[in-house]
Amino acid sequence: MRSKILIALALLFLLLPLASCGKTETPPPTTAPTEVAVAPTATPEPTLAATPTEEPPTETVAPTEEPSMPTPTSPPPEEETAIFEASACPFNLAAGQVEGETVECGYLLVPENRADPNSATIRLAVAIFRHPDGAPEPDPIVYLEGGPGGSALEFIDLTFEEVYEPMWEANRDIVVFDQRGVGFSEPALDCPEVVELTRELLDYELDGRALTDQEISNLILERLLDCAEDLSQVADLSAYNTAANAADVEALRQALAYDQVNLWGISYGTRLALEVMRDYPEGLRSVVLDSVYPPDVDLNVSAAANADRAFDTLFDGCAADGACNAAYPDLRAVFSDTVERLNEAPASIEIINPLTGERYDALLKGADLQAFTFEFLYQAGIITSLPEIIYDASEGDYNLIALIAGALIAQQEVMSQGMQMSVQCHEEFPFSSVEELEEALAAYPELADLFEDAVVGGLGYEVCESWDSGIADAVENQPVASEIPTLILAGQYDPITPPAWGRLAAETLENANFFEYPGIGHGASVSHECPTSMAAAFFKDPNGAPDDACMAQMSGPEFAVPGGEVEAVELEPFVDEEMGIAGVRPVGWEEISPGIYTRAESALDAATLLMQAGPFAAEDLVSLLSLQLGLDEEPESTGEREANGLTWMIYSFEFRGLAMDIAVAEGERIALMVLLQSDPDERDALYDSVFLPTVDALVQAP
Repeated sequence: MRSKILIALALLFLLLPLASCGKTETPPPTTAPTEVAVAPTATPEPTLAATPTEEPPTETVAPTEEPSMPTPTSPPPEEETAIFEASACPFNLAAGQVEGETVECGYLLVPENRADPNSATIRLAVAIFRHPDGAPEPDPIVYLEGGPGGSALEFIDLTFEEVYEPMWEANRDIVVFDQRGVGFSEPALDCPEVVELTRELLDYELDGRALTDQEISNLILERLLDCAEDLSQVADLSAYNTAANAADVEALRQALAYDQVNLWGISYGTRLALEVMRDYPEGLRSVVLDSVYPPDVDLNVSAAANADRAFDTLFDGCAADGACNAAYPDLRAVFSDTVERLNEAPASIEIINPLTGERYDALLKGADLQAFTFEFLYQAGIITSLPEIIYDASEGDYNLIALIAGALIAQQEVMSQGMQMSVQCHEEFPFSSVEELEEALAAYPELADLFEDAVVGGLGYEVCESWDSGIADAVENQPVASEIPTLILAGQYDPITPPAWGRLAAETLENANFFEYPGIGHGASVSHECPTSMAAAFFKDPNGAPDDACMAQMSGPEFAVPGGEVEAVELEPFVDEEMGIAGVRPVGWEEISPGIYTRAESALDAATLLMQAGPFAAEDLVSLLSLQLGLDEEPESTGEREANGLTWMIYSFEFRGLAMDIAVAEGERIALMVLLQSDPDERDALYDSVFLPTVDALVQAP
């Protein structure tokens, strides 16, 4: 997701339950609709997708001269009768969406194993979002989620506005579905026991006993293989792979009676899109490949080089930025020294899952800091604060790391790890070896701990030895040749699918246009208005490159540095009839949940205002808030304030490195509350310009 959504969910997870007032659930955090990162574990894992190198990796299998024929698991489309069954939408609808009018849902019924005439039938969850103008072009955009194993539908109510609505500019309906083995599709190849174990191991302990890295790796391996055994009772694991996914995309096109469609894939979604281009080109009008994961790259062997490239991009970017270099000199050395110190003496931190409110004691080792930094490079909004995060860690301040780590943990809820392993064991791990991985890691000894015992790394080979996924045909490890008009987007800071991979894919795509965007991480088309608008323009007219004039306005990341002045805040009146309050709110701050407004100038912008009312006593609100925050004791009032016939009790304190200012007052049968969350450096300015004026203006609506 874009930064304003991330900050709202990563920093306000404790406040959302208080703000629900009529809502049925607490929204979970999301990220860009790409690979969903596994929460940091005692053996930190990078995201489960391709890992980048600046130069294309050595090919394991020689490329073919011509596009290949479909594999045995992907028969020609005429051999299959595709069935679509309409049904109620299984997910929460985004604001403004109306089931049966603006969105239609159902399940695509397909054979689990197309090579088996007696195959079971599986169901893929599908949503068709209708263009708001009601008369779009006949060929829709079909979105392909990343992962492999990531769900596009589970939390689409939180992502729709930011990710999908901008594509209305292409004047087309948008089709979103959960791939086989994922999310709302049936069966979903989830491994809940693995998720539970990784959370238990955040402190490198189990049942009160400290564990070595090898012991942790063995436990995760055992739990993954247990999951494989369980899943094999309900699914044919050899039928869950990219070739089968591609055949599903073709079946979906047929079932919905589209002559052609336009594919929009991000990360693993690009690998799937390329397979559709190889196997079913006749059904495609155009393709946008964002953060490309080509089939002929090596995920595991290139992992260390890819991480090193991403880190170098960050360190060099800060060094070349005068303000960043002045505020955070010698960033590379500071990072290296901090990693070494944490490996020698790990730090204890507390991580909170914003999805459930659960708290986890965690140990932060140097490899964990490397893993978090790798993950944080995905988000353009977090890249700007990475120098600050690294310097904070060097000084023993891990508050920002802990906050974002909570969002990473929650992301496990939208990852079907069984599907991820089935895909990778089928078509990635068989085309390289542990020996090649070890040789590659030897060139980057400082990163060895990051990959030796990770699923994307040494552990993956062990898992795949016993994962009954089958092995892909050699063609699926070769480049895709195609004449289909294709737009390729890449982010300069992308830690997982570097620009070099986009260029590599373009070499065999005759009508491809490639663009690299400065200052962007993973998922360019959902990270910045420029690549978003270019993608929409390309879908509208794919006969040539889209206008790239907007790129001239882009530059490297605007790194956050201390000492900046707080911009003046303008306030405007509002009335919330549902909550029964009226007052003023900051102009330009987005309401991300009823009564919660976030400034979100970056992904780590803490400035957030909450104004709520409910049938509570004021003192109960303070008690509930203290419980939500996990405070050892309730804060003491720092003063009173009289306004509009109300007596407000004021509370001011710091929590996890953030300034918290709270005011509560008793109205008629309800209590009112104002809460301002801010960075301590900005607290005084925002207290005067936002907090006090909103307190003075807030009243019960007439």
